[in-house]
Amino acid sequence: MKTKHFALVALLATTALATSCMDGGYGDMEDVTTQTAYGNDTITEHNVVTLKQLREMPKYKNVLTQYRDYKLVDDDLQLKVRVTGNDIGGNIYNKVAVQDENGDAIFICVYSGGMFSYLPVGQELIINLKDLYIGTYGYQQQIGTPYTTSSGNTYPGRMAVSLWMKHFKLLGKPDTSAPNVQPVEFTSEIQKDIENNAGKLMTLKNVEIAAANGKATWAPDNGSDFSISRSIKGYPSSVVIYTSTSAKFAAEVMPTGKVDITGVFSRYSTTWQIQLRTADDVKPAQ
Repeated sequence: MKTKHFALVALLATTALATSCMDGGYGDMEDVTTQTAYGNDTITEHNVVTLKQLREMPKYKNVLTQYRDYKLVDDDLQLKVRVTGNDIGGNIYNKVAVQDENGDAIFICVYSGGMFSYLPVGQELIINLKDLYIGTYGYQQQIGTPYTTSSGNTYPGRMAVSLWMKHFKLLGKPDTSAPNVQPVEFTSEIQKDIENNAGKLMTLKNVEIAAANGKATWAPDNGSDFSISRSIKGYPSSVVIYTSTSAKFAAEVMPTGKVDITGVFSRYSTTWQIQLRTADDVKPAQ
């Protein structure tokens, strides 16, 4: 009898649990959105600064002009930005490019793949900077956590995804028509001003890729290089198309003839590195 009694109790408990899950447990998953599934939805907008304001603060100004350095943000500051480049094409690795309302840019470094799924181009977000680190790698400004190389060099590297999730909040739906998501034309004036334009989404118009011959691919895997830099006709070696050998389009044939090239124009020292987001960033010249 005791066995039957316990069996009946177990059956009733299981039934109650299943009903609970359907009514108010896992059934709530239908209310989960991208906004609530990713990031920290408790963040409220306050103390928002622009990247220009951040760069001009005496406490952080020096570190943001170094070749390779980092500093803890110990002030309660926020950035409000939109995504301009992510890892959807495998060419921007473990980071996203963002721009604020003025079009100024910076990289967010996160030890994670698949960020394009919740940080598509045009997505707006608030970032709590306090307790994160800002700094530079090859003069390119970025946000992350401290990393030290075997030779003792330091810079803000990739933060753990668990830390990143605590520091941002998604705002609304992606808007690819927002002004700070529109690429600006890469002109000779911008080319000379790498300090103030590095990391921005830009377009180089009506140019030819030097090595394009109808057969050459973007970044053939030669077993030794992690990336391949492609020269552009009429431009110095300080302006290149930078493609990872792990990019999804690395084995695709480069287009010949005149093209318009859009990408995140990142910086390494004095070199402009054009990072395509996908192969679709290169189109016939308009």
